[in-house]
Amino acid sequence: MSTTISMAKATDTTNTNNDNRNDDDVEKHASAGVSRASYGDIFRAFILMGWTAFGGPAAHIGIFQKVFVDGKKWISSTIFAELLSLGQCMPGPTSTQVSFALGVTQRGVLGGLLSGGLFQYPGLILMTLAGAGAAEALTNPSSFLKGLVSGLSVAGVALVVDAAVNLSNGQCNKNNMTRLLGLTSACFAYYYKTAWLFPLLIVFGGLVSYFFGADKDIAERNEQDDEVASYGATKIVGGFLILSWAIVLVLMVTVASQTNYDSNQYSHWFAAFFRTGSIIFGGGQVVLPLLLDDVVSYDSSQPDNIATNSWVTEDQFFAGLALVQASPGPMFNFAAYLGAGMAQRAGKRVVAGALTCWTGLFAPGVTLIFGVLPFWGYIRTFQAYQKMLPGLNASAVGLVVAAAVQMFLKVRENSPFPKFAVVIGMLTLFGTRYVKMPNPKLVVLQAPLVVAFGGLLGILAWATGCD
Repeated sequence: MSTTISMAKATDTTNTNNDNRNDDDVEKHASAGVSRASYGDIFRAFILMGWTAFGGPAAHIGIFQKVFVDGKKWISSTIFAELLSLGQCMPGPTSTQVSFALGVTQRGVLGGLLSGGLFQYPGLILMTLAGAGAAEALTNPSSFLKGLVSGLSVAGVALVVDAAVNLSNGQCNKNNMTRLLGLTSACFAYYYKTAWLFPLLIVFGGLVSYFFGADKDIAERNEQDDEVASYGATKIVGGFLILSWAIVLVLMVTVASQTNYDSNQYSHWFAAFFRTGSIIFGGGQVVLPLLLDDVVSYDSSQPDNIATNSWVTEDQFFAGLALVQASPGPMFNFAAYLGAGMAQRAGKRVVAGALTCWTGLFAPGVTLIFGVLPFWGYIRTFQAYQKMLPGLNASAVGLVVAAAVQMFLKVRENSPFPKFAVVIGMLTLFGTRYVKMPNPKLVVLQAPLVVAFGGLLGILAWATGCD
């Protein structure tokens, strides 16, 4: 009897300890930000984000961090930084890859398709419409439109700066090594525009951290509960996706080189955009000069210096470039604009042209993120990878800092009111960093409200004649 009572007490004690541990684990998960979202949560978070995510890839990273790390706490800051580094190391649009990866970490492949698809489709629609009918209007925009675009662009830069500050505080402020790596990456990325430099800087940061980093960095990371609900597909499927990307790349380049352009225009368009999407590191800004070489052909004998077989004119290209930088969503949506314009110029179906080019440019990066994530889930458990992480993340953040500086200078240079543009930047940055939403659930609206406020200030500057 006494033995039974003792066993019962032991059992009760064990159960109590287990209950306490479970409560502690739940609390730890909540504080670390690793809660699992439902499909409905993903839908509600992303349904409007693609319509309101202004400012380019670096700003999107800031929005994701504010909404999903700081606000909704879907993932920890450590996991987010790792996803950012992963996207920077692969070809394709970084913010797009992160948008898919966020859904994957919560609900697997279907969750990733839902989050990424909702983030992309608004830009596809808007840029297709622009390519079909608005290019001429944007070639010589009115002063009102210039003011509005300038205000929106400056607000977008404010989001970039906010992201750079937050990421730097989290990943570059750990020790002198991470500070130096972040600064080095930012300086090189600002000065040199070579696409292959971006992954090299990140790998360099990882190697420095591996050989010169402290073991305590590993211990500190292991103390964090950074469990990820899903890495998406299996390793077999992931390997198949990576192999498929390589096969399609070789096949399309071969077909394009062996077929006549006039009789097979769609395949030539798809091949050109797929090739570009497969070799681009560093996001949207890097892809622009390569696309210019692909779609615009020059002929000095022509009155406008544009060849008769050019896919689009130079004016159309730069008008669309201005539009995509002032539009929400990824800059890779520029492909839909170009595809629509190319189809219209060639007498083809506008929607078919937009989808061909848009799919071609996005497909490599999206295929690779789904293919690599299963292996990343395995690799990130290695001690060597964990020791490299501080350097990988610090170098990746340095690229965001460089993007913030470049975008600020570019927006100020192109603004019709450069002095007041700085004022708009300071006001919108204040609204981004220090104005708190009354309800945490409304944090997803903060970025679009800040952007809208910037647009209103731009209209005000135009109306009052600010310089």
